[in-house]
Amino acid sequence: MKAPKKPKFKALPKAPKMSASKEAWRNYEQKLKAVSAENAKKKADYERELKAYESEMKSRASIKEKAAKAKAKF
Repeated sequence: MKAPKKPKFKALPKAPKMSASKEAWRNYEQKLKAVSAENAKKKADYERELKAYESEMKSRASIKEKAAKAKAKF
């Protein structure tokens, strides 16, 4: 079992100049929200996969430890 790879996040859009119109700023805000939401989803998926991986590794270590103890008894 391989550890999950860290996700590559999308770069945030460049902000318009301060002299840009209100519409440009609204569009920027919408793009910013969309990219941030996508990055948050990627991060949540990665963390969920990482947690499952770590849980599986703990489970395997526990089984290995039990087997070593059982082997020592005989």
